[in-house]
Amino acid sequence: MANPLKSNIKLPANAKRARPSILETLIRLEGEAIAAKDSLSLQHLAVNKPRDLLNCGHVFWVSRAGRHIKILAVTGQEQMERHTPFGQWLTHELQTRARKGELNAAAEWQFESRRESDAITYPFSHAHFAPFAPNPKAGGLLFTFSEPPSPTHGPIMARLGEIYGLVHAARRGAKRARMTPRKRRIFYGASLAMGLIGLIPIPMTTLAPAEVVADAPFILSAEFDGVIKEILIPPNAQVKAGDPLVQLDDVTLRNELILANKDLKLAQVRRRMAGLRAFVDTEAKREMAVADAEAELATARRDYAQERLNKTVLRAPRDGLALFSDVSELTGRPVSNGEAILRIADPNRVLLRLHAPLTHGEALQEGARVRMFLDTDPIAPLEAKLTRASYRASTTPEGGMAFDAYAALEKDDIPRIGARGVAKIYGEKAPIAYFLARRPLTLARQMTGL
Repeated sequence: MANPLKSNIKLPANAKRARPSILETLIRLEGEAIAAKDSLSLQHLAVNKPRDLLNCGHVFWVSRAGRHIKILAVTGQEQMERHTPFGQWLTHELQTRARKGELNAAAEWQFESRRESDAITYPFSHAHFAPFAPNPKAGGLLFTFSEPPSPTHGPIMARLGEIYGLVHAARRGAKRARMTPRKRRIFYGASLAMGLIGLIPIPMTTLAPAEVVADAPFILSAEFDGVIKEILIPPNAQVKAGDPLVQLDDVTLRNELILANKDLKLAQVRRRMAGLRAFVDTEAKREMAVADAEAELATARRDYAQERLNKTVLRAPRDGLALFSDVSELTGRPVSNGEAILRIADPNRVLLRLHAPLTHGEALQEGARVRMFLDTDPIAPLEAKLTRASYRASTTPEGGMAFDAYAALEKDDIPRIGARGVAKIYGEKAPIAYFLARRPLTLARQMTGL
């Protein structure tokens, strides 16, 4: 059975398809505008495709932002050169009409004659402006003709302005989607909360490398020039008052003592012989006084040599820890009078030595709170208070510059001398916002000098 819906009418082979109507062309242009992949493609379509409907000279894409006018695209060109004499002239013409309010709705006009100094005269002197929808103040399409356009062309140009304006506005709206009222309330609430939080005052803190050092240790030093012969104790040993600690080289002093004893014996023999002659010779009484003086001088020399020999053994003046790093570093080292050899410290009297950064010297206030986190026990911080700080920066062992500061512990839990860690110094209070912006502001000022 034949299909009743199928037509048996056949078109002639030489039949030509009718030309699309204006409505069909507008629908096609609208579909192409919607399918444009980006704003540049949309502008290219807007200034070239209308010529399928209109016999116009050029089509310009005019963008407005208040009184500021830009021509972004023109028919037949990939990019509009706005800085050419023609571009500047047309922009000035549009700005003049925009100030008069003539571009807020559809408008037609005729360009005035060009200046006599211009080498080229624009041939399309008649213009029709079709504003964009839904916001006419965002710009529009400018159509130019060599003759006044037909009245039937006005609705077509208006519709083209609406099509490309709506698609352009939809694209901008999709990129800059407005927040819903609920999201807007959340945003404003969060911004207000962040602003209020930024005003909360907190202490200005800074981190500094720290070390546990002895408080007022006794410095054991040499009392004369010499050479360290032997260290009699191991490093960091517990010593008591009177214990021998350091043996200096005593070969020269021992020989001096031997010679002083021999000189003393010789002086004593001379004194004895002078005393025996004094019984028989009155002249010998004068020699006896000289012999007594020589004997006293020899005794003084012997006592001095003995005293220096006794000082070759350095003894602990009090109980404590003998602080030095390595025996081999001290053995054989020459020392001069008054040069420090090692320190004797009380392990129950310690301080925290801090190397505060130069950029955070404002936190070094006397009595400021200090918390030290030891490398060996970072979970249990030590509480201390700043006692003093230097006013001049010094070189750190790592080669940098820092302020030396000292803090006294507040609890009886005394760490081991030499322990290291990181200390947090609490300074004056300031808003959280300033605390967070302090480092960027410092870097910005260092880079810009402002």
